[in-house]
This record gives sequence, C-alpha cells and structure tokens, in this order.
Amino acid sequence: MSGALAVAFLALAGALLGSVFGAPALGALLVVALQQSWQALQFRRLNRWFDQGSGHPPVLFGALHRVAWRVYRQRRSSRARSRRLATMLRELQRATQALPDAVVLLEGEDRIVWFNTAGATLLGLQQRDVGQHLASLFRAPELRALLKADASERHIELPAPGDRAEILDLRLVPYGNARQLLLARDITTVARLRTMRQDFVANVSHELRTPLTVILGFLETLKDEEDAALLHRGLGRIQNSAARMQSLVEDLLLLSKLDSDQAPALDEQQPVQLGPFIQRLCADLQALHPAHRFVLAVDPDLTVPGLERELHSAVTNLVTNALRYSPDGGAITISYGAAEDSAHLSVQDEGLGIAANHLSRLTERFYRVDVGRSREAGGTGLGLAIVKHVLRRHHSELKVTSTLGQGSRFAFALPLQPRKDAPERAHG
Repeated sequence: MSGALAVAFLALAGALLGSVFGAPALGALLVVALQQSWQALQFRRLNRWFDQGSGHPPVLFGALHRVAWRVYRQRRSSRARSRRLATMLRELQRATQALPDAVVLLEGEDRIVWFNTAGATLLGLQQRDVGQHLASLFRAPELRALLKADASERHIELPAPGDRAEILDLRLVPYGNARQLLLARDITTVARLRTMRQDFVANVSHELRTPLTVILGFLETLKDEEDAALLHRGLGRIQNSAARMQSLVEDLLLLSKLDSDQAPALDEQQPVQLGPFIQRLCADLQALHPAHRFVLAVDPDLTVPGLERELHSAVTNLVTNALRYSPDGGAITISYGAAEDSAHLSVQDEGLGIAANHLSRLTERFYRVDVGRSREAGGTGLGLAIVKHVLRRHHSELKVTSTLGQGSRFAFALPLQPRKDAPERAHG
C-alpha cells in the first residue's frame, strides 16, 4: 500500500470513529496526526542509527524496516571488504618494507609520497622528506635527466648519496595518473665484478701479447739467420717467452678449477704436514737466490686437514711472492706454529711495502701495485688470487698487513688435524 493511500485510509477510519462522537473531521485529523507522529518517530530512530554507523538496525515497521535491513547488509559487506583491503594493504606494505631494494612513490612534479626502509638506507631519505621534490634532495644531473627522460630510457647507474662507496641502479616506472615508482638497487658487487672482468680480459690479452710478440719477432729475425750465437740467444728468449705463456695458462686453468670445484669434503681431505714442505721449498729457493736470506720458525710436526697439492700451491705462491718483491740481502721470515687450536702461517718480507688503498684488491686477478716491477720479476699476476681461492676452499682467509718502506706480511690460519684418541692400555 502506498503512503498516500495509507494516509487516506487512516483519515477515513478516523472520520468514521469521530462520527460516533459527532466530530468526523476531528477524528480524521487526530488519526492522521498520530500516524504522522509515529512515522516521524520511526524516521528519527532510523536517522539516529545511520549516525551511529554500527550495530543492528532498530525495530521499524513497513518500508523503513526493509530499507534499514538492506542498508545494514550493505554496511556489513562493505566493512568486510574494507577489512580485507586493509589486511592486503598491510601485507603489501610489510612485503615492500622487507624488500632489499629501495621503493619510492612519486606523484605530481616528482614529489615524494612514501618510501620503504631500503629507501631510507640506500637513498638516505628521512620522514621529513615526504612532500619534497626528489630532484631538490639529490642534485646529481643524471637523476634530473632520468626524471625527464622517456620511458624507454628511464634507467641509470649512480653513486650512492653521501660519502658511501656503493653504486646504485635507479629505474623510474610510470604508473597511474601522474605517478611514478622509483626503484633503487645496490649493484656495487655487480659493478665491481664487471670492472674485474673487463680488467681480466684486458690484462690476459696484454700478458699473452707480450711473449707472443717476442716469439714472433725473434722467429722473423732468425728465419734466415746463420750466426750460431745469435740463434742461441734468440732461441733462449723464445723459450723464456713460451715458458711464461705456459705458466700463465697453467695458473688460469688452476684458477678455473678452483672456481668451479666445491670445497673438499671431509672424506676427501688428508693430513698435511706443511712444515717439512716449507723447509724444502726455502732450501731450494735459497740455492737459486743466494742474495736473499730465509729466516724460518717452523714446527715440522703440525698437521692440518686439506688437499696437499692445493695447500702446497698456496704456500709456494706466498713465499715466491715475498722473494719477488724483496731486495737483495733482504730477509724473508716464515713462521708456522700452533695457537688456539689452529696452525698459523705468516710470510714477512722487507720490501717496499704496499699502500693501504691497494690492500683490498691484492687478490684480484692480474692486479699489481707496481706493474713494471712485477712483470720484470716474472710474476703472472695470479699468485695471490690462487692463494685466496685455495684458502677459501679450506675455510680460511688471507690477512695482509703492510707498512710503506718496511715490507709486508701475509698470513692465514688453518684448523689443526683432530688427534685420534690414544689406545687404552690393557689392564694386567
């Protein structure tokens, strides 16, 4: 029944009731007034429930009852959706905060809206930077160009802000309406490896080119040469150059094997006594280089677990490296003894020393502090790289200390071979 029809019906009923008392109009007016008051009360109760925004709807009648329950069901469904969306948003924020890469939300004219924890760490952002222009915080021209670049070009590499030595990869991803996502990743290791690879290719090419040039040059010279003395000298130079290339190739193959092989398992390791080997090695080198002095403090009975060939190679490279950079008459001090359940080996020379800025790169392939001197001494530039890889496979690390003008010290420690329990004596 419609509202108007209901009011007319109530008015007619009131008129009939009022006619009993001789006042039909007053009866109709009174009934209609009561109906409107009741309806107003229902609306006030509905409106008060709307304002409260929660709980079940009040007791209503007619169409208002149906409206109230429809609104209640819609509210409940909306609240459930809101809770799900809020949960998803919290999970998304937690996941974004956990990312190792920086994430910065930009809108408008590259204003910062939000950033994650890595954004504060890698980019140095602070909460007070929210709302600021990104370009006003980082004045690097490359970043300004990135913000103005086309979508296909929105990628740069940039040093980290401040005095840190990290290299960052920055990408700008447009999304939504006038909004962008700035992603920053620490690629310091990747950049360093890329530089090392480029240096490696350049260095190995140079190392091979020099002896090949010598060989080809002497072969061309000696092709029609009949002087026996000149032929002999030329063949000697060719033999030296070929030996240098062979040594280089052998070191490269050894490094490749050390890189690709896994660390030796326990059942592959053998007891190795480095003391006697060090003594034999130094005796042989002393006979070949009488101008140098070897000072040994070696415990011949110490035994360590490992691969004998690899450990011998590491020790040989350290000792020959010290010999190569020691002046005539300089002492090479080698100590090998036990301390704190480990075998400690150190090789000390009296050379020119190494500046502090070179120490972290000494074990890189072909890295040389003094390129000319190293090549004159016959080194391949791979010895310390081999030492590093051998020690890493034996769960150790090379420690280098040096003072300019006083020499350098190379040291490492290895675990001692576990001692087997002595057999129990039979009781008589």
